[in-house]
Amino acid sequence: MLAAINKFQKFEDILMLQISHIFGESDYKLFLIFRKIFIVITRLGDGQLYPIVTIFLIAFSKFELNFLLTLLPAFSIERSVYYLLKNLTKRIRPFEKLKINNQPILPPDKYSFPSGHTSAAFLFATLTSIFFPAFTSLVFIFAFLVGISRIILNLHYPTDVFIGSQLGISIGIISYKLMQIILV
Repeated sequence: MLAAINKFQKFEDILMLQISHIFGESDYKLFLIFRKIFIVITRLGDGQLYPIVTIFLIAFSKFELNFLLTLLPAFSIERSVYYLLKNLTKRIRPFEKLKINNQPILPPDKYSFPSGHTSAAFLFATLTSIFFPAFTSLVFIFAFLVGISRIILNLHYPTDVFIGSQLGISIGIISYKLMQIILV
C-alpha cells in the first residue's frame, strides 16, 4: 500500500512540475493571462465572496431562512474537519516540496491536504444548489475553478483538491439532511 502511495506521489510531483513550468515559467502570453485569471479566482475563493453572494441570493430571490440555518453550522463543521485533517496529515505544499520559486501568492496556512478553499467552495455550491437550484451550474463552475486555481498556482496537489471537493459536498449534504430533521 505504501509503495502505491509513494508511486502516486511521484506522479503528482511530476504533474505539478509540469504545471509550474507551463503556467509559471512559460513565456507564452496566453498562459500568463490564465495565471492572472486564476489568481483572481483563488482570491474570490478566500471566503469574503460567500457572505456577499448569500446576501444577493436572499435579496433577489425568495428568502430562505433554512439556507442560513444550514449554511452557518455547515461552514463551522467544514472548517473544523478541514483544520483537523490539515494538522493530522501535515502534507507539505507542492511549491515548498518541489522548490517552485514562481509562487504568485502565499498560502493561508502551512499544509496542503485537503484544500480548504476547494472544500469551502464546494460546500457553498452544494447548499446553494439545494436551496437555489437556478444557480447550480454557476456555483459549481465557480467551485471547480477555485479548485483548479489552487493546482495551477502550485498551492495544492490534485488529490488535495479532489478530497477538498468531496469533503465540501459531503458536509453540505449531511448538514442539509440533519437540518431537515432538526427543523421539522
